[in-house]
Amino acid sequence: MLFLHETLSGLGLKRKDLVRTELLAEETIAQLSKHAPEGASLTVRLRRLFGKVSLDLRMKGEAFDISSNETVMGINAEHEESVDAIRMLVLKAFGENFKYSNRKGVNCVRINTEKASRALFVTLIAIALGLLFGLGVRFLFPAPAAAAVTGYLLQPVRTMFMNALKLVIAPVVFFSVVTSFSQYKNLSEFGRLGAKVMGMYLLTTVIAVSLSIGLSLLVQPGPFGFALSGSFASDVAIPDMNPDVSLISMLVDVIPSNLISPFLESNTLQLIFLAAITGVALGRIGDYATILTDLFESLNSLFLTITTIITSLIPLVVFCTLALTVIETDFDAFLAVLGISGFQIGVILCMMAVYGLLILILARLNPLTFFRKAREGMITSFTLCSSSAAMPTNLRICTEKLGISPKVCNFSIPLGTTVNMDGASIFLVVFSLFMARAYGITLQPAQLLSLAVTVILLSLSAPGVPLAAFICLGVSLRVIGVPVDALGMIVSIAPILDMFDTMSNTTGDVAASLIVAKSEGLLNEERYASKEFE
Repeated sequence: MLFLHETLSGLGLKRKDLVRTELLAEETIAQLSKHAPEGASLTVRLRRLFGKVSLDLRMKGEAFDISSNETVMGINAEHEESVDAIRMLVLKAFGENFKYSNRKGVNCVRINTEKASRALFVTLIAIALGLLFGLGVRFLFPAPAAAAVTGYLLQPVRTMFMNALKLVIAPVVFFSVVTSFSQYKNLSEFGRLGAKVMGMYLLTTVIAVSLSIGLSLLVQPGPFGFALSGSFASDVAIPDMNPDVSLISMLVDVIPSNLISPFLESNTLQLIFLAAITGVALGRIGDYATILTDLFESLNSLFLTITTIITSLIPLVVFCTLALTVIETDFDAFLAVLGISGFQIGVILCMMAVYGLLILILARLNPLTFFRKAREGMITSFTLCSSSAAMPTNLRICTEKLGISPKVCNFSIPLGTTVNMDGASIFLVVFSLFMARAYGITLQPAQLLSLAVTVILLSLSAPGVPLAAFICLGVSLRVIGVPVDALGMIVSIAPILDMFDTMSNTTGDVAASLIVAKSEGLLNEERYASKEFE
C-alpha cells in the first residue's frame, strides 16, 4: 500500500480519487489474498493513457463475489435485506472504473481513475483561440487563403470527428441500454421503497421533458432555417420535410423486421427497442445468461472506451469548429447558438425550481433549507461534470446534513447516477428542437411524442462517459429527421453546458431521496431543519 500511495501520488491524481483508489485497492487486495492458495504472489501494474490511470491487480485463486464485503466504497449497508442490490448498484454506478473477472484460476481486478482534469481549462483556451483565429482569417486573410484554410484544415478535422461520432453512437447506445436493463431484475427485491424511488425518478424525468418541450415551443429560440446556409450546411443532406409522422406509423415502426436494419439504417426507436427487450430477457434468464451478460458488458466497455478516446479530442474540434463558424457563418447565426445556450441554462434553473416545489408540496419541507444544505453537492457535480464522482459527497450530504436514512440514500443515490438524468433530458430536448428549427423542420405532435419517449428511455440508460448527453443527442436528432452533422453546431459549448446538466442530475437524485425518505418516515426532520449541520 505504501508503494501504491507513492506511485499514485506521483501521477497527479485528485486527492479524492487518490483516497478512493487506495481504499478500494486495499479491500480488493485483502479479498485476493483471502481466496489465494498458499505461496501465491500478487502482481500490480499501473498504466497511464489519455489522462486515465488504471491499476491492475492479479493473483491466483478461486473466483469470488467482489461485492461481498460489508462495505463497498465506504458506503455502509445497514439493512440486510437490501445489501446485495445496494452493492450491485454502487459498482454499476462506478461502471468502467471497477472491473473484476476470473480467468483460468487467476483473479483479475482493474481500478480506473483520472488524473486531475484540465479538460475544461483546455476547452476554454480552445474556444478563445478558435474565436481569435477565425476572426483573423475572416478579416485579414485574402479569400483564396481563407478558402484553403477552411477546405484543407478546419473542415476536414470537423468532418472526421463527426464521422467518428456517427460510428460509435449506435453501438454505444445499444450496449448501454442492454447492460442497464439487464440489471433491473433486482429492483423487485426492494418492494415499496424501490417502487417509490423509481417512481420519483420517472416523475422528475417526465416533468423535465415536458418543461423543455413546452418552453421551447413557447419561446422558439433561434431563427427558422438558419443552418441551411453557411458552414453548418456543408456536406449535409436536407432532410425529408414531409415524412410519415402519424402516431400509428410510429408505433408500428418501433418493431424491426430483422436484427440488422436498425443498425444499418440508424433507426433510433428500433435500436432502443431491441436493446431494451434484449436487456430485459438477459435479466429474466438470470445466471444461465452469464456468458452473454459478460459479452455485452465487455462490448459496452469497448465502445465506451472508444468514445472516451474520441471525446478526448474535443478541444481540437472546438478550435476548428468555432473558427469555421466565425469564418463562414453570419453573425446572427452565431448569436443564435450562444442564445440557445442561455436558454438551456434557464430551463435548468426552472427545473431547480420544480425540485423546490416538489419538496414543498410532496414532502412539506422548506425547499430553501434543502438548497442551502445541498449546495456543496451541487458545486461538486458542477465542477467534476460526473454524477458518479459526486456520489460520495451527495451520500454524505443526505445522511449528515439532510437527515435521510442510509436505507433510502444508499439505494437511491447510486441508482440515480445511472437512471436519473433530468439535466441530460433537458439538454436533449432543447437542442433537438432548436436544431429542428435551424434546419427548417416543423415537427408534428407524433414526432414530439416520439422525441419525448426516446429521451426518457435514454435518460434511463445514458452511457457513463463524459459528454454522454452530447453523444445521445445524435440519437434524438435522428428521431425527428435532423442530420447528425448538426452536432458540429454546438460542439464548442457542449463541455460547458455539461456542467449544468450534471448539477441538475445530481440535485434531482438528492431531492427524490428526500421526498421518498419523508414519505417512508425515514427522515430526521430535526437534523434537516437544524442550521448546525449546514
